[in-house]
Amino acid sequence: MTKLLAQIRPDVAAMPIHGGLRLEQELGLDSLAMAALAVRLHEELKVDLMALAERRQQIQTIDDLVKVVEELTNGA
Repeated sequence: MTKLLAQIRPDVAAMPIHGGLRLEQELGLDSLAMAALAVRLHEELKVDLMALAERRQQIQTIDDLVKVVEELTNGA
């Protein structure tokens, strides 16, 4: 997940990353960056974009994102 985040925000690669980091507040991902991340998740992991959008309110932290992606990809 860190690799995908770094593709969206290159400065993330230099940050200490842990699952509790909040995507918007601590990593600074705005709505455009979140959309770009969703597209990358679709391209890399075949995550359904509509299903991801429907679960957007559940995704606040990196751990939340990982959990939702695992659920949407059946742990693949």
